[in-house]
Amino acid sequence: MIKRSNSSERKPRISKRLLTTSVSHSVRGAFFVALLFGLVNMTWLAQGQPQSNNTRHSNSEASRNVTGTPKAAKTIVRVHDTAQRPQLASPQLNYSVTNTRAPSGTICGVESRAAHGQIAPNTNGGTLNPVAFINPTTVNASGRIAFNSQVNNSARNQGVFVADSDGTISAIAIGCGGLGGSGDTTSMCGDVSPIGGHFGGFFFGTVFTPDINDAGDVLFFCDVNGGSSRRALFLYRAASGEIVKVAAVGDPSPIGGTFGAVGPGSLNNNGKVVFLASPVGQTVNSNLFMWDNGVVTKVAAIGDPAPGGGTFSALGTESFGFDDGTSIPVGPVPDINDSDQIAFRAIVSGGITPRGIVVRTGQLDEWYVKVPDPTPIGGTYLDMQAASINNAGQIAFFADYHPTAETINSGWFAGAPGNWRKVVVFFDPIDGGQCLGLAFSRNPMQTIDAAGNVVFWANLDSNGNADRLVLGLTDGNLLIAARRGDPTPIGGTFGSMDAWPAVDANIGTINVATPGAQNGALSAHMVFNHCPSGTPTPTPTSTPTATPNSTATATPSSTPTATPNSTPTPTPRPRATPTARPRPTPPSRPSIISRPLR
Repeated sequence: MIKRSNSSERKPRISKRLLTTSVSHSVRGAFFVALLFGLVNMTWLAQGQPQSNNTRHSNSEASRNVTGTPKAAKTIVRVHDTAQRPQLASPQLNYSVTNTRAPSGTICGVESRAAHGQIAPNTNGGTLNPVAFINPTTVNASGRIAFNSQVNNSARNQGVFVADSDGTISAIAIGCGGLGGSGDTTSMCGDVSPIGGHFGGFFFGTVFTPDINDAGDVLFFCDVNGGSSRRALFLYRAASGEIVKVAAVGDPSPIGGTFGAVGPGSLNNNGKVVFLASPVGQTVNSNLFMWDNGVVTKVAAIGDPAPGGGTFSALGTESFGFDDGTSIPVGPVPDINDSDQIAFRAIVSGGITPRGIVVRTGQLDEWYVKVPDPTPIGGTYLDMQAASINNAGQIAFFADYHPTAETINSGWFAGAPGNWRKVVVFFDPIDGGQCLGLAFSRNPMQTIDAAGNVVFWANLDSNGNADRLVLGLTDGNLLIAARRGDPTPIGGTFGSMDAWPAVDANIGTINVATPGAQNGALSAHMVFNHCPSGTPTPTPTSTPTATPNSTATATPSSTPTATPNSTPTPTPRPRATPTARPRPTPPSRPSIISRPLR
């Protein structure tokens, strides 16, 4: 069963009052099955937003003017998985930039990496059941993707995998029994864990996506049965084939005491990890830490001084609670680039701003963007979500903002101090329609590439039936990477899309339902290729076809239900309460296990 509660954050609002949202949602054991056959509609109401004066901004830099009377219209913000935050918005009339330049590049190919029904390695003949339209992937510069998947027709029924451009799928770690957070502590058919015992249940959904770097290292999170800790964050090191523990419940914390809960994180090409963890007894707010080759240090903690004065009052503000009675901090997850710059969202008491995005360079913290800074299209920021940071020090993030003092809109922004741009906001023209759906920014899905282009999901229908996967170029143009209803490389058509794509080195991810695909593949993890102007079109690699052995069923295998409670997310309006499937976590000691890629 999934329990979720979301408490609010304090932020500058039109009414200047404390916003509170409390949602409780229960879903029984067939939660994933329900998601598979008809996405569960978990609705989030805007936290105390005046419905008559919420305004959404219009006009993308690469588009035409929006004219007419500002009429309230329904827009949706995807928070995580299928959870949405609906709101009323109106086009903004006082901003328009027309871009007549041709796009600097094209989308030059789409390939499938892993599809429902393909053989899942190291599972004794099981087949992949990735439920790709609600489980994102991450990607590295070579086009290898990392993903969690359930496995059909095997007792070894879940794990973390990677898939390459030549169609090779490899297992990183395999678990078994109930899903993460289900309370199953006795299943011992998973791979041996570096903290003793065996990998048990994995966690699925947006916030538990594994991360991958260019070396092929993979950061993943799961429960352990019979080990020194019940739950931990692990790193697979591709060069040695070993798995090491990053942090586990019960580990000593560098700020004193022990970790009562450990959450997901982000990984850079130096093998460093930034992650969330909270002390014993804390189920809502979490602190930020970095792991570097076995050593854990503090990045930021509640009570630390904030740039410009005041102290951090909230950092990790979302958590999920599970059937086994445990909670996991899930966001906003920080990000780290190869210069070890760390980007994180922070909420502050007594400072120069109530909230914003901090970037740490060396030992110096800097507000990159904060409330109420002006946006690049006018108005002022109201709130922002997690920021991805590239190696040029540019960030991309989803934000709520005030186009005027009495209106609210949301969209994606990118850049660095002194050079910001709008990527997209509600009501911008996209692909012959207008943008009526967007999603929160969430790490570890890297949304900004080395050149500053930003990948995002959009919907042209406020009912959610017109998905688009879009690459927002630095020149203001928008390239459509995937369109719901178009044919896919494995047959059938693109159906419902996961809302959290990632991009690296001109390769972006598409995680999508595939109705009508060959061999009955219900969903697949794919990639698109972006060819900037002047670059040759890559030769498409043969797309691996789903070769189901026995009967690959569409319903996710043994899906123990997780009970996420979402912890209060201090952000301006309706906050995301992630719905995830979870597991418990006990103390663990850092230990290493060698395992070749399978």
